[in-house]
Amino acid sequence: MELTLSNGNLLEFESGLPSDYSGPVLRGATSFQAKSNLAELVIQEFHGEYYTIRFLIGKFLKKVNARGWIHSNGLYSYFMLKNSTRKRINTIGNLHIRQDQYACFFTESSDCSAVLEKTNEFRALDVFYSPKLLEELLPFFPELKNVMLSSSGIILQGKSCWSLPSMKEVINQILNCPYGEATRQFYFDLKVRELLYELLETAYKTNPSQQYFTPFEVARIHEAKTILENHLAKKPPSIRALSKLVAINEFKLKNGFKKYFGAGIFEWLLDRKMRYAKELILTTNKPIKEIGAMIGYPRTTNFITAFRRKYGFTPGSLRR
Repeated sequence: MELTLSNGNLLEFESGLPSDYSGPVLRGATSFQAKSNLAELVIQEFHGEYYTIRFLIGKFLKKVNARGWIHSNGLYSYFMLKNSTRKRINTIGNLHIRQDQYACFFTESSDCSAVLEKTNEFRALDVFYSPKLLEELLPFFPELKNVMLSSSGIILQGKSCWSLPSMKEVINQILNCPYGEATRQFYFDLKVRELLYELLETAYKTNPSQQYFTPFEVARIHEAKTILENHLAKKPPSIRALSKLVAINEFKLKNGFKKYFGAGIFEWLLDRKMRYAKELILTTNKPIKEIGAMIGYPRTTNFITAFRRKYGFTPGSLRR
């Protein structure tokens, strides 16, 4: 990994932790530190037999561009613990990972880059899981087989997802390992597998009605509903655009919408549009053709068909 400062110089690393370091210590890890008048960064790496844990903590007085390389194919998870970052993985595309979010994807070797904005402090935890480790969970998550056979990058969920409390707890346990050298390896072996299980369970098995949503996410999902209500008489934003407007990923938005409003986004919007059309028919003198066009049916015959499917009678019959 290379980090280029705003003045064009590379940030140079040396081994060990800074003498005044007071952040979390990844026990048994190999440590590197770098410091200049523009940036401070500490990297700690722990290598297991089938996985690697990397913890990063630092601060930047100006924007830093990082360039790196993914050498091994496998599953990668990036957890943003403090602040945010923008990454680009050539096999995956662009990722914007905010605080308390993560990205999880499977890829072969690839070039990658990141932009680290000016910040007082940022913290991130990256975990690599080898195909050998993934094979242990194939009996429980057979979907992994196609992922592992893919010749290109695959994102397991959305490009960024909110970390569950259970994931945060495991991460906290990893960064605060209470055990010494004799049992530390065994402890990390268990915790890495526990975190991997949480990621796969969330990606493949979680029922939307049982899925956890933070208070922030709940508020954003309700905000998405308000935005759609304001678009009943005009073209609504796409789900992708809507997720950007409310700042949560598409996966959480769709599942949260179904959980809190009892229907998918498209289904809910169609229902509300039809209710709005019915209200206009009963309370205004607007032509049926105009009302149909307002809610997204430029062809009146299509509007009449959809309306009759919804209510069992035609819109014109309401005015007779």
